[in-house]
Amino acid sequence: MLDSWYVTGFADGEAAFTYSRSGGTFGLYFAIRQREDNKQIIEDIQAYFNYVGNIYHAKESEPTAKSGFTQPSVYYRVTKINELSRIIEHFDKYPLKSVKKFEAYRAWREMVLHKLNNYRAVDYDKLRTLAEKLSALNSKSRAFKIHTK
Repeated sequence: MLDSWYVTGFADGEAAFTYSRSGGTFGLYFAIRQREDNKQIIEDIQAYFNYVGNIYHAKESEPTAKSGFTQPSVYYRVTKINELSRIIEHFDKYPLKSVKKFEAYRAWREMVLHKLNNYRAVDYDKLRTLAEKLSALNSKSRAFKIHTK
């Protein structure tokens, strides 16, 4: 079992607290991507979080006009709102140390808690405001990608 502070430190450098938006709906995500040869740490982190979320595998890809060659990778992602509460429990108890990532986490956390606590009456205006804040915080970090449709 991984040490809790190790998980926080790894996430501080490698994790993304982000969202996707399709029309008026928001999907919230906690994610970590690593090269395929680092698959074991991704599996260990999923085990640490009691196996919530899923691990996906991505093949290598050729360079494009917007990106270079990518190696095969593994991608751990937690998307179910009730499972994201496990992620919040961890980072509330073992807080992130970098200021930028901590601020992004706080905005993301507020989005998750809003959806969790207002399941039947989500205030999408509030989510949009929080999403704008999270996007501004994440825009300067290559670890974060905001997905919109």
